[in-house]
Amino acid sequence: MPDTHILISWTAPEKPPHNRGMRWYLCAGLFAALLLAYAVYTQAWTFAFVIVLLALIYGLMHSKPPITHTVQISSQGLQWDRHLYPWSDLRSFWMLQGPGYVELRIGRNNRSDLIVQTGDCTPADIAAVLSQFITPVFDRRESILDYLIRICKL
Repeated sequence: MPDTHILISWTAPEKPPHNRGMRWYLCAGLFAALLLAYAVYTQAWTFAFVIVLLALIYGLMHSKPPITHTVQISSQGLQWDRHLYPWSDLRSFWMLQGPGYVELRIGRNNRSDLIVQTGDCTPADIAAVLSQFITPVFDRRESILDYLIRICKL
């Protein structure tokens, strides 16, 4: 039977918390209303439908608390909730410091990155354990899309 001794474990929300005040909601609502007015004025009914649909989906997605993930690292691999990613499927990791949070990104072979917050676990401890199994990357930066999402608090 393989050794499944857990080296480090933590629980964290899927996304960093965003403090959206009344001003943010007013600006977002005004922007959506302007887009909708433009769509109606130009009789672009499909565009109008998409604007309304996006507003509804955004409201529904953000009305619930964020999903919390449990991450465990062992010699077998990285356990993300109930799914085990063996070390052979992972290639590197890096951490991005944000305002009030640290985000761990794990590069997978031929797939999208795994992204999880470090929660209450110390990023240095996570990095020390992960570097035993996969390569740390120090020069990675936040993508432009991620930057825009963070700035717009989406």
